[in-house]
Amino acid sequence: MARKVDVEKLISYSDDLVQFLKTEKDINFLKHCVEQSDGLRSRCLSDYAGVQTSLQGYYKKIDMCKQKTEDAKAEVVSDAEIHLLHKELDEEMQREALLQEDLR
Repeated sequence: MARKVDVEKLISYSDDLVQFLKTEKDINFLKHCVEQSDGLRSRCLSDYAGVQTSLQGYYKKIDMCKQKTEDAKAEVVSDAEIHLLHKELDEEMQREALLQEDLR
């Protein structure tokens, strides 16, 4: 029964389409709509390709920035290292001061 209903809907749709396209004016209007639709589709595909290209460029720039950030982080001395170096410098200065006192 469901198959029969689908066929009946299809026949009804076909009849409506035939009624709509009875005149040359209606056919020309449909052709015009299809042409505009094709043009719009073409422009959309072109725009999409441009956006994809831009996105790829932005992703490359983001990756380069991430790499530069990582490189900069690798070059920067950590606070712990600076603290250790200050401590060693202070110890060396104390030893030097003691040696100078001993020399006097």
